[in-house]
Amino acid sequence: MTYDIEDEQEEVVSEIAPDTPLPKDLVSHLESRKQHRKDVINTTEKLTRFFVGWSLNSTGFLIAKYLLITGGGVNLWLAITLSFSICSVGSLAGLTGLRVNYNSDGLEVDNMQNLFKTAGGLVFAGITTWLAVKDYQYFENLTKETVTQINQDIQTIEKQNPQSDPWLSIAVALALFIGSVAIIFKGRE
Repeated sequence: MTYDIEDEQEEVVSEIAPDTPLPKDLVSHLESRKQHRKDVINTTEKLTRFFVGWSLNSTGFLIAKYLLITGGGVNLWLAITLSFSICSVGSLAGLTGLRVNYNSDGLEVDNMQNLFKTAGGLVFAGITTWLAVKDYQYFENLTKETVTQINQDIQTIEKQNPQSDPWLSIAVALALFIGSVAIIFKGRE
C-alpha cells in the first residue's frame, strides 16, 4: 500500500503572526526603567569601588604608621611593603579582565582600561605609602629636635645653677611623664 502524495499537498504553509506592538507610553516607560537600572548599577559599582579602595588605602596607611611608631626604623621596610601591598590589592584586582593575545594580526589587548586603572591604583598606593613614611619621619625629626632643645635648656640651667644638677633633670623627666600620661588618659574619656 503506497500513498501517492502530491507535492502541493505536502507543503504546509505556516506563518507566525507578528507581535502586537506595545503602546508608545509603555515602550518609553520600559526604556526609562532600563536606563534607571543601568544608572543604579553603575553608581553602585563606582561607590563600592571607591569605598573598597579607600578602606584598603587607609588600612595600609594605618598599618604602616603603627609599625613605624612601635618599631621605628627597624620596621621601615616591613611597613613599606605591607602598606604598599595592602593599598595595591584593589588595583591589582582590576587586572582580572585584561586579556592579551598574539595572533597572525599581531598583539591584541582587550580591556586596556583595566591596565590604566591598575597603574593609577599602584601610583596611589605608592603615594599613600610615601605619605605614611614621610609622616613618621616628620614626627621622628620633631621628637629629636625637641629632645635636643630640652637637653640644651637643661644644660644651660645647670650651668647657671650648679646646685640644681640632679634635681632639675628629675623634675623635667617627671613633668614629661605626668604630661604624657595625662594626654593618654584624657584622650580615652
